[in-house]
Amino acid sequence: MGSDRRRFCGATPGGLRWLDETCPAGSGCVRGACAQGACSDECDLGTRDGGRSCQLYDLTARAWVIPDAGASLHDRARDYNRWLRRDGMRPGSVGNARYSDPPTYSNITRVDGIGDSALWTGTYLAAEALRLQATGAPDARANVRSLVERVHLLMAVSGAPGNLARYAKLTSFTPPFSLGDHDCSNRRVHCDISFGGARYDYIGHVSRDQYQGVMLGYALAWDALGSEDQALKDLIRADVVTFVKELMTERRIALSITLNGVTMPTTMVNARFMTVNPAELTNGALTLSASTSGGGDGEMWGFQEFYPDLAHLVREVPGLSWVPSIPRASSAIMLASFFQVALHMTGNDPRVAADHAAISAYYTSRTGTGGNVTQWLAVAQQWTAGTGCNQTYYANNIMMEPLYNLARLETDPGRRATIHGALFTNRIWPAFLNAKNPFFSFIYAGTVSGVAPAVTTSATQQLAQFPPPPRVYRPVDLRSDPRYPRDGSCPDQLMHSMAVDVGERVVSDFIWQRDPWQLYDAGDLQQTAPGVDYLVAYWLGRKHGFITDDTPGKCLRLR
Repeated sequence: MGSDRRRFCGATPGGLRWLDETCPAGSGCVRGACAQGACSDECDLGTRDGGRSCQLYDLTARAWVIPDAGASLHDRARDYNRWLRRDGMRPGSVGNARYSDPPTYSNITRVDGIGDSALWTGTYLAAEALRLQATGAPDARANVRSLVERVHLLMAVSGAPGNLARYAKLTSFTPPFSLGDHDCSNRRVHCDISFGGARYDYIGHVSRDQYQGVMLGYALAWDALGSEDQALKDLIRADVVTFVKELMTERRIALSITLNGVTMPTTMVNARFMTVNPAELTNGALTLSASTSGGGDGEMWGFQEFYPDLAHLVREVPGLSWVPSIPRASSAIMLASFFQVALHMTGNDPRVAADHAAISAYYTSRTGTGGNVTQWLAVAQQWTAGTGCNQTYYANNIMMEPLYNLARLETDPGRRATIHGALFTNRIWPAFLNAKNPFFSFIYAGTVSGVAPAVTTSATQQLAQFPPPPRVYRPVDLRSDPRYPRDGSCPDQLMHSMAVDVGERVVSDFIWQRDPWQLYDAGDLQQTAPGVDYLVAYWLGRKHGFITDDTPGKCLRLR
């Protein structure tokens, strides 16, 4: 309702009704209850409503104050939210704004990164959902609602069930800046497509990573929204169930495959664990370029798959039954996580009992090629870190985001012990113990019990080094810094057993998916990153109690 007003379900002579209450002087509304000396934001910093603007109010001092993004982690989050909503969201979903006028940063000339917009918009939704859970802030709820609508567009605009668009906009929307990745002559960009009574352009050719932000955001939004948002929760659930049922679908479809550089004749195959976009098929066939080495990741058109073992698809082609196993631990984690999210959303609701039963049976008991969660977790435990010389580190993030849902939602004691112990604690976490990655640290400590307090204490200290916005691609040169000894095999990198402190690290779109070893970058003072990385890490820490509010008696109000 507001920083000092709450709405609750209370008893009246006519039965239970929604009631409104203004909190007593000196108190505010926090997570749905009046709290002395504390309050929650009711608006986004810098926004305007008629003649009023959103500013910070100090309950104790009874005065309007200026946010201090340099000293306060909470004010820093407020300011990143302001920058993101003002500029990074200008295309409709998250992108990376480029300016002509540093250090003023007021004139946007281009927004890049929209080909990854689904991933980061979903992750921003996760951040706002975490904020809603941590604070109950009315503006967080409003943002979650609008972001869910945006993500739903991405999940639906192609018209293919479960198929996610990377980015979408109304065809008639022409921003006063250029949009990177939006080129109607490009095969993956679909322009002037009819959807929902309007015309849209969307970027297709989706990849696995885009689903991770969306499913993380959807799962956390489902948990954060209340009964008054049931219609929106139903929309989230419908999208998730549709997606998972597509993954369950056993389909007979044409496949053209190039394996290890050799193109095989197109043939009909039995396939599963995928979504298909008919608009991107080649002569009616899926196309896949794969290798029996390097994890099996390759170019694909017309579909996106989540096979724990890609050989199960490749062996469907006549003459390729000899292909060895091509296990992908991250896909196994993703697949299990998606099913857990769907089970979480369909449990205890008779309206979707049939869906819940079907998904549960597939998850736990499916037989045949590809197996069920038991086989998926066996593949997951073969995980190895994406390292190299800054080539595959991003893969760690697209594994950790779904692992958060899998680790927190799995309820079976045996599987939960495997996920928390054999997989996360014994296999995955040692790779990040010294990585100075607060996001990964909070995911681990937020889902696995008994984690040493030093893990989150160190993570909070590192996050505190994250600079205030704007997040500019400043130059970095640590090559002569004695604190950071060079790696012998990777040029301009720190030895991989260590990590550069967050405050000195090379800037990127989402710092937690980039390696922590880079010692040099020329920078680009016109380019900025949206700040989703700070927001999701900060609010994950707040939600799990690893970070305390350093402005408990201050909140944003319309003045």
